[in-house]
Amino acid sequence: MNEDNLRKVTLIMQTRAFQISVLILILFAIVCTRIPLFNYLGFEFSALTVVLAGFVGGLLTLSLWKQADCECKADVWQFVGEVAFVQCILLVIPFLISLANVLFVKNCSMGDGLVLYALTVIPGVLFSVALAMVVGIVFEKWRKTIFTVLYILVLLHIPLVTFFRPQIFAFNPILGFFPGFTYDETLQVTQRLLIYRLSTFAASGCLVTTAVWIWHIRFHGKERKDASQPSFLFIEIAILALLVPIVLVMLSFSDRLGFSSSQHYIQQKLVGNHKTAHFEIIYPASSVKREQIEQLGRLHEYYYSKLSHNLNVQSQVRIVSFLYSSPEEKGKLIGAGRTDIAKPWLRQIHINLTDVEAGLKHEMAHILAGEFGWSPLKISHNSGLVEGIAVAVGDNVWYDEPLDRAAALVFAAGVNPDMESLFSFSGFAKVNAGVSYALAGSFCKFLIDSFGIDQFKKLYYSGDFVLTYNRALPSLLTDWRTILHRQQFTTDDSIKAQYLFRRSSIFGKECARVIANVNSETRELLTRHEFEKALVSAERSLGLSKTPEAVFQKTAALFELRRFKDVVDFVETQLRDTSFGSALLPLHLRLGDAYWTMDSLVRAKQEYEMMARFHLNAWYEEACILRLESLKNEREAQELRNYFVCSMEDTVRIARLSKLSSPIAQYLLARELAGKEKYGEACSILEHMSSSNVISLEFFYLQRLGRVYFSRREWKKAGASFEKALPIAPTGSLEIGIREWIERCEFESKPPSEGV
Repeated sequence: MNEDNLRKVTLIMQTRAFQISVLILILFAIVCTRIPLFNYLGFEFSALTVVLAGFVGGLLTLSLWKQADCECKADVWQFVGEVAFVQCILLVIPFLISLANVLFVKNCSMGDGLVLYALTVIPGVLFSVALAMVVGIVFEKWRKTIFTVLYILVLLHIPLVTFFRPQIFAFNPILGFFPGFTYDETLQVTQRLLIYRLSTFAASGCLVTTAVWIWHIRFHGKERKDASQPSFLFIEIAILALLVPIVLVMLSFSDRLGFSSSQHYIQQKLVGNHKTAHFEIIYPASSVKREQIEQLGRLHEYYYSKLSHNLNVQSQVRIVSFLYSSPEEKGKLIGAGRTDIAKPWLRQIHINLTDVEAGLKHEMAHILAGEFGWSPLKISHNSGLVEGIAVAVGDNVWYDEPLDRAAALVFAAGVNPDMESLFSFSGFAKVNAGVSYALAGSFCKFLIDSFGIDQFKKLYYSGDFVLTYNRALPSLLTDWRTILHRQQFTTDDSIKAQYLFRRSSIFGKECARVIANVNSETRELLTRHEFEKALVSAERSLGLSKTPEAVFQKTAALFELRRFKDVVDFVETQLRDTSFGSALLPLHLRLGDAYWTMDSLVRAKQEYEMMARFHLNAWYEEACILRLESLKNEREAQELRNYFVCSMEDTVRIARLSKLSSPIAQYLLARELAGKEKYGEACSILEHMSSSNVISLEFFYLQRLGRVYFSRREWKKAGASFEKALPIAPTGSLEIGIREWIERCEFESKPPSEGV
C-alpha cells in the first residue's frame, strides 16, 4: 500500500461511521465472551460474528461512499480496495477479543477456530460490502433501507431452503454454513465450506464489477469518449467472463457438490421406491432387499394405524419416508447424520435404517400431529409441546424405562430444570436433550390421559394452557409431579438415573464441536480396526476434555489391542472418579470381560452381576446373563470366552459356535444366524432347544424365537412365543416392548385390506 492509499485509509478510520462500527464490534465480542458456546473462537462465534459484522460493514461502506469526494469516486476500484482493507481491520477486533478469552475459557482447537473464522467471516463480510456497493451506486436515496432489506432477504435464503427442501443445512453467501437446529454435535464441513466460499468470492466479484461498470457509465456519461473508457470496460468484461462461469457452475451443480439437496436428487441417490396405502418409502436399493422393504412398509402402516387412532386424525396425502443406509449418507444428503428428523409441513420423515424400529413411530407422530398443528409449519410454536407429543404417543419407553418412570428418574438424578421454561419458545434446548424429551413427553402424556386428546390438540395449536384447561401451567405441573413422586427407586436406580440424565447440553460442554469431531474420527478408526490409531485419537480427545464417549473409546481400543491389564487399571481409575463414574456404568461389562481374559473369574462374575442390577437396556440385560451362564460352563468356557472377548469375522464366529453343544452356545449360534437373515436355520436350532435348558435366559429365548417366527411371517407362532414371554419380562420396558410385538403380530395376521 503506497503513501497515498495509507493516508486515505487513515482518513477513513477517523470517520464517525468507522468509530461507531469499532464500538459495536467491541461490545458484541465482549458480550459473546459471557455466553457459553459463543465464548471461544469456534463455529458458533464465527457464525454470529459474520451476521453482525456483515451488516455493520455494509452500512459503513454506504456511509463512506456517500462521504467520498469526486477523486475517490473517479477510481472506484481503488475505493473498493481501501474499503475492503478497512473491513479486514474491523474483523481483527472480535477475532482478538475472542482469542484473548482463551485465558479464561478453554479453546480446544485454535487452528480449527482460525480456519472457520477465515472461511466464515471474511468472505461473508466482503459479500456484504459488494452488495452495499451495488446499492450505493444504483440507488440515490434510501440506500441503507434498501441494503437492510436485501441483507435480510439474503439471510432468509436459509429458512427458505430448509423449509421447502428436505435438507436441514444451508450454505449462504453471508453466513457461510448453517448446520440446522439438531442435536448432532459433530461438524465436519471445512472442505465443503472452502469450495463454497470460492463461489462467494466469485459472486462478490461479480457484484462489485457490475457496480463499477454501472458507475463508470454514469460517471463518464453516455456520450463521453475518452481514452480511458475502453480499458475500464475491458477489465470489467474480463473479470465477469472469469467469475460468472464459476458462479453458474456452482449453482448448476449445487446438489452434487453438497451445497444443497433436493428431493429429486435424494431419490436419485437412494433409488428405491415402495408405496403403501399411506406412505411413499424412498430407500437405498443397494442395502434393502425386496422382502425387507415390504416388511418395513407394513411397519409404517402398523405405526400409522396406532398413531392415527390415538391422535384421532386421518392423513389424506401420502407421507414420504426417506430411509438412509448410514448416518454418513444421511448427513451428506440432508444433514443431521445421527439425528432422525421429520418435516410435518413437507410430510417427510428422514431416518437411518438402523433407527427404524426405535425412531420411526416418534417421527411419524410429528407428521400426524401436523394435522392439528399451527400453520404454516404445522407444528406448535411451543417446542416442549412439539417434542412432548411425539414422545407421549410415539415412545412408550424412554431410555429403556417406561416413560413416566424415566421422567421420575430425571428428578431422582438431582436434575431440576425449570419446567415452565421447558414449555417456552427456546427453553427446551437449555438442558440435555434426553432430559427435555423425557419430561416433556411424560407431562404431555399426563395432559392427554387426564383431559383427552381433543383438548390437547387445542393446546398444541394455541400453546395457551389457561385458554385450553382453565388452569395455569404451574398448577398442572404440580399435579403431574405428584403422580411422578409415587415411583419407588432403589439405590441402583438412583445410580442409573445419574448415568442417564446427569449430562450437559451442548451449551454446557467444553469445546463440544471439536471433541465431537475427534470422537467421530475415533469411532471410524475403531470400525476400521485401526486400534493403535484409535487409541491415539481417544487419548487426544481425553487431553482436550474428559468425556464418557472418549473413555469408552479408549477402553475399546485397549481391549482390542489385548492390553487387558491396562483396561483394568484405566477403567477402575475412571469408575473411582466420584464426579464422573456414574456416567460410565456400561464399563462394568467391559471390565468383567477383561477380568475373564485374565482368569479372574470371581471378579468377572462380580462385574457382570453389578452390571445386571442396573437394567440399563435389553442388550446389556441379555449380555450379562449370557456371560454369567457361560462362566458356569467349565467344558466350553474357553471357547465361549473367546466368542465374547475376541473380534472375529461373522463366518468364523458361526463356525466356532457350530462345534459347541451347550444350550448357551446353541442360543448364540441361533442369534448369529438370525443376524445374517438365515431365519430357517436359526428357527430350527431354537425349536430344538427348550426354555427349560436356559432358565435364566427364558425370556430372551422366547423373545428371540418370536422375532425369528415374525421374520418368517409365521405370525401366530410368533404371537404365541411373545405371549409366553410376557409374564416373565424382567423389566417394565421389556414388558411394554413385548406387548407391542404381540400387537404387531395381530396386525400382520389381518388380511392386507384390513391391515392397511
